[in-house]
Amino acid sequence: MSDQKTFDPNAMNVGKYLAQRLSQLGVNHLFSVPGDYTSDLLEIIDTYEDAENKPFIYRIGNCNELNAGYAADGYARAKGLGAVAVTTGVGSFSLLNAIGGSFVENIPVVAIIGTLSNSKLQDEINAGELYHHNVSTEDTNRTVYSPVTVAFERISNPLTAPAQIDTAIIACISKSKPVAIEIMEDCYYMPCAEPQGMLSPIPNYESLPVLQGMADQTPSNKYAAQIVKAIEDAANAVYAKIANGKPILWIGKEISTKRLQGKFAALQQAIGAPYVTSFLGKAVVSEDNPWFLGMYDSVFTTDHTNSYLNQSTAIIGLGVWNTDLNTFASKSHETGNISPVFASRDMVKDGENLYVQVSLEQLIDAVMALIQSKGCTSNWTQPSPPSPPALPSPSTTITYDNFFAVLDQHVNQDHLIVADIGLSSFGGSSSLKINRQDGFLAQNLWASIGWSVPAGLGASFRDDLRTFVIVGDGAFKLTCQAVSTMVQEGRNAVVFVLNNKVYGVEQMLLDAGPYKAGSTEPFEAANVLQEWDYVSLMKGFSNNAPSAKSAVVNTVGDLQNILLMIESDPSSTYMVSINLKERDYPSAWSLFVNR
Repeated sequence: MSDQKTFDPNAMNVGKYLAQRLSQLGVNHLFSVPGDYTSDLLEIIDTYEDAENKPFIYRIGNCNELNAGYAADGYARAKGLGAVAVTTGVGSFSLLNAIGGSFVENIPVVAIIGTLSNSKLQDEINAGELYHHNVSTEDTNRTVYSPVTVAFERISNPLTAPAQIDTAIIACISKSKPVAIEIMEDCYYMPCAEPQGMLSPIPNYESLPVLQGMADQTPSNKYAAQIVKAIEDAANAVYAKIANGKPILWIGKEISTKRLQGKFAALQQAIGAPYVTSFLGKAVVSEDNPWFLGMYDSVFTTDHTNSYLNQSTAIIGLGVWNTDLNTFASKSHETGNISPVFASRDMVKDGENLYVQVSLEQLIDAVMALIQSKGCTSNWTQPSPPSPPALPSPSTTITYDNFFAVLDQHVNQDHLIVADIGLSSFGGSSSLKINRQDGFLAQNLWASIGWSVPAGLGASFRDDLRTFVIVGDGAFKLTCQAVSTMVQEGRNAVVFVLNNKVYGVEQMLLDAGPYKAGSTEPFEAANVLQEWDYVSLMKGFSNNAPSAKSAVVNTVGDLQNILLMIESDPSSTYMVSINLKERDYPSAWSLFVNR
């Protein structure tokens, strides 16, 4: 706690400035863990109110820093921008994993790190000794966070604080990646300038360093002309593949992060082509569309989807990231002699041809212009949807497949699915039909198990939707305390714990032998989990709060009944244990089991 409260409490200060800037951008909640280097900031957050006597930002306490970071990530995915505040060292290092995931997956999160005061830092330098939580007198947090942020600002002077805060936040929202703002504890209450205007993303922010690097090339429009030609060449290459053929559009994550859903919809309608998504891009547009075929990767694509892919004359990847868990790092996503076009990360790759500094939006606009001037008629007729699977009788033992089949019939536009990575992801949660844009959240590239539970907490602040978390029991054990925070904050989230008592995906990838029909082969000892009593756990997390409900599902009928109960109880927090057999697995994994 600093002595800076002697300043005028009604004056603008560094803590208020930060809170107001975040609030202006729709951040109404700050996820945090208390620490002495952030105590003044959290006090400001709790007491700083607007003209209607409402807090600019509500502080949400978390059980640990990792959960706080995941919650901010989920909040950003659901609402556009997230923020988390922790103390230096023990807090910032614990937070790092979450920020790493946000960086890799292009999620805009502002990480606020409270650190020791100017005077304490000088004491360390003079005495050669460390204050608690600190690693060294060096700029350690900058060193640690630089690889996973697009801006790092250390605030030690209130005069420069407004510009530093604005610089970091603009980088965050322009690049859709995390930033870190480290604030010395004696600065929070120090007076500073009032916020001026509103912050907004800078168009083509990614290209600015490149343009600056070309400063020695004159005239200045030389580089611009090269970009224009690259856009034209890329658009012509794509147009040649889609005109008068059977193209399939393969859309990915960047359609969402770059807010291109409307432009994609116009392109798809103009071409009259079916579309598929990558796992990373699931539900970037609504899947309630007759032209939607399903998810496309190299392993878990359904027979229905493959039947159309095998007829296609071109596959155009728009915003798809070609990663191992997204396309399973396999050339089997090439259909026949067709190699997909990949347009993402500001470049277009068409076989051996690479067009750089071409943004996805520029490409779509240029292709649309060609369609409007030259026309484009695909040879597709509107696909026929596959028949939904028949549900087994209510007395049937619950399995992965019938869990997702029943859930699929229940999920609607009022739900937000937050799915963990694991055995249940591919061919499980990925098979759910999501009838709203961005109605499915998953961390499928960073793939940190346990992410979904605190991310579901953060996403649940999207108050117009009810959050359904789907998580395996092994992953749940890493971050389960977030359920306690859900209860504390009155969130109506529902957590489905797929309880098979093993790290299923680890066992499957190591040795699928135990999953073969009739096998008695034991599971690898490291993959066997201690079983938990989830009903009692919920009571412990909530101190028997009446708003905290739990249930156990052993049969299809149990699941149907609990879903009806959840639907009739829109205010409570639920934790539901789906009791699966150890050797059960989603049928989509049969390729691994029978190889």
